Amino acid sequence: MAFLVVLALTAVVLPGAARAAELSPSPVWQGDTLLGPARAAAQLVKATFTYNTTTKALVFKLGSKTVQMTLGSTSAKVNGKSTTLPVAPKTINDTSYVPLKTLFIGLGLQIHASGSNSWLICTDQMCIPLKVPPKPQ
Repeated sequence: MAFLVVLALTAVVLPGAARAAELSPSPVWQGDTLLGPARAAAQLVKATFTYNTTTKALVFKLGSKTVQMTLGSTSAKVNGKSTTLPVAPKTINDTSYVPLKTLFIGLGLQIHASGSNSWLICTDQMCIPLKVPPKPQ
């Protein structure tokens, strides 16, 4: 006798986050890649963030996950594995901007588009709505 068990995964929107969160300063598109402010992106998902002014290294940690990027370089390490970023992190108006999709996925989160100007950044238990600028045509 065989039993089939079906599990439905339901993500809960973070309490108090009915409106989409906004990163400040605002994210910007560079080609097909959305860059966002490093520190604000880390704070949004409760990750730790450090920046080394000498080496220009940006390090993000969330639980056992680590993403390491360097300003001006497309080389990065995601959980110890070397990877190539679609766009190098850069400084805009004294703020470090990083590829958000690579960052969030590297930290073990899932990204779902929610219309043309919103993403849902999700764990297995909750989702955070994030306002993003519309992608230029």
